[in-house]
Amino acid sequence: MDIISITFLSKSENIKIARSVVQKFLSQKSVNEQDIFDTELAVNEAIANIIEHTYKFEKDKIIKMTLKWTEPNILEIYLRDFGPKVDPSKVKPRPLEEVRPGGLGVYIIQKIFDVMEFKDVSCGNLLLLKKEYNI
Repeated sequence: MDIISITFLSKSENIKIARSVVQKFLSQKSVNEQDIFDTELAVNEAIANIIEHTYKFEKDKIIKMTLKWTEPNILEIYLRDFGPKVDPSKVKPRPLEEVRPGGLGVYIIQKIFDVMEFKDVSCGNLLLLKKEYNI
């Protein structure tokens, strides 16, 4: 098992740092470039959703990202925020036939990860993203 965790403020520019951590972490595990890119993209969308929908673009809120690698080749990403509770039943992708900008983040996350699940925490939200890689 291997674990790394970072905590950062809810500034959009910090998404690049989170993506970089994901990229470096997965490249050390011999994950192929396309899977790394896809994982970065989905994490980007998840963090952007926290910044926009949970924190309403407030730049001084805390986000904690934890990456956990377990055998055989499973990545778990935990995204923790301390904003208002999210109703998981309302977190759905928009229909793809609705042609308009935005709104595809949840679709992308669900397409890339095997599991997208909100865990029960007393304060804020904890999103688990889980994926098994073919290495």
